[in-house]
Amino acid sequence: MAECVFCDFVAGRAATAVLHEDADTLAFLDITAVTPGHTLVIPKRHAADLWEISPDDAAAVMRTVHRLAARIRDVLNPDGLTLFQANRAAGWQDVFHLHVHLVPRATGDQLHRPWKADPVPLATLEPIRTLLALS
Repeated sequence: MAECVFCDFVAGRAATAVLHEDADTLAFLDITAVTPGHTLVIPKRHAADLWEISPDDAAAVMRTVHRLAARIRDVLNPDGLTLFQANRAAGWQDVFHLHVHLVPRATGDQLHRPWKADPVPLATLEPIRTLLALS
């Protein structure tokens, strides 16, 4: 593994604005915050992305996300919250250590979806559904 700034945070080799730490996860304020309270949650064990993280570490990350989401709601009282998790460069990941963004939202905050969602007929979805269905 090449140098990883998030692993440096976990090891205490670099400073960050820690909000929560437990045996498996670290949560901290994003230094490139798009809104006040923009938080990142990471696993302490390095995993580049969702395809690399263990199910147990993924569950630990989501437990911390859930706790921090409640804290953000109770303290900052946002109008909403956007969760974002990207994988690999093509998926818009920029730090290659899995992380989940919690972005507090305000009505009219000028953040916009990067895509437009249009309905797709079920018949169009059927071939990919057949390939991806777990059961």
